[in-house]
Amino acid sequence: MGSGERIFVGVFGAFLLGVGTYVLFFGVVPAFWKYLAGAVLATLGANAVLGAFTGKRPWISKIGPLP
Repeated sequence: MGSGERIFVGVFGAFLLGVGTYVLFFGVVPAFWKYLAGAVLATLGANAVLGAFTGKRPWISKIGPLP
């Protein structure tokens, strides 16, 4: 991964981590969906941030045509 891609992945991962944490604490859907969606988003975000630091491909890059 190039430095520009790593920065993008890191920022996007931090965004996903923040959204996932927000959903976990302030979601207005039934508890099952809140915990499931929040955990998935936070996990993908944390993995993307870790991938940006280590230079490895994050899991989110394997689910579609993302950079």
